[in-house]
Amino acid sequence: MEAAELKAIQRKLIEWIETLDGAPRDKLSDLCSQMGLVRLERERLGSSRHSERIDAAYHLGIMRAGDCAEELIAMLEGEGRESTAFVVGRAAAKCATEPQQLRRIAEQIVKTHPHSHRLIADIVASSSMDPAPMYSELLTSREDALVVTALVGLSGCKSQGPLAVLDKLSSAADKEVRIKAVKLLLQSPAFPAQRIRAFLRHPDWEIRAAAAKAAGEQRLLICLDDLQHALSDDSWWVRRHSAHSLVRLGMAGFHALCETACAAEDSPCRESALEAVKAELEHAALAAAQDMKQQLYYNELTFQYQKTFNDRYASHPAYAPRISS
Repeated sequence: MEAAELKAIQRKLIEWIETLDGAPRDKLSDLCSQMGLVRLERERLGSSRHSERIDAAYHLGIMRAGDCAEELIAMLEGEGRESTAFVVGRAAAKCATEPQQLRRIAEQIVKTHPHSHRLIADIVASSSMDPAPMYSELLTSREDALVVTALVGLSGCKSQGPLAVLDKLSSAADKEVRIKAVKLLLQSPAFPAQRIRAFLRHPDWEIRAAAAKAAGEQRLLICLDDLQHALSDDSWWVRRHSAHSLVRLGMAGFHALCETACAAEDSPCRESALEAVKAELEHAALAAAQDMKQQLYYNELTFQYQKTFNDRYASHPAYAPRISS
């Protein structure tokens, strides 16, 4: 074929490869190799023009040219702090066929771009391999930048990583490391409820907020008193997550919210509780119009609200939520 014809076919094949995965994508990648397209792009890696080398790396990555992984990793090491390192790194990750190659790619980009954790995790995720085992190994690294990258990467994986290592990192000296480690721990259904209660009193507000959110997601009634106490937290995020989590604990949590909104002397605490109460009443009112069970639930909420705020209605009418019937 003429060069122009090959280029036209390459553009179409690349378009298909980018929209497919699994066996169909592998077949198209093999076809690119059989037609000599991989060989042509590989030759362009030796060009004297930097832009042409980057373009060749980009196309090799899309074609998943496994034989070119080592060349692309070597090219990545030469890019240094240039932004083009991300293009070459993604191409190398797509071509990588061994876990060790994936680790070298991550370590190299972290070395030159130590604060690009999410972008690095996105690049690694473009690989055909499961990155979770590689991230689990990086958790034991002595470099905080590598550990943070591993924690960010694991947040997008099905596996949270080794719980024992994460538990150790939850008390790390680096704040970003311990916050991200705790967030991963809280994703595990096997994580003890008592530890979540302890995190609700952690010095870092980010960890308190994450624990408050997890208590609601897991519907931990054992955390009810802790969540009610957290409504008076200095952090708005902690108060917000605590209020929304109490709503998810059913009538017991709603009752705790009403009590707090009625009795709290602290204005931010009262406002956070009252906002969650009104939001739940409004949400239940809308659902009640379409479902009989929701109507019963709405009636129960309204009764609980009126019972708690009965004395407040007379002296403070503004406390009554405006709900359309």
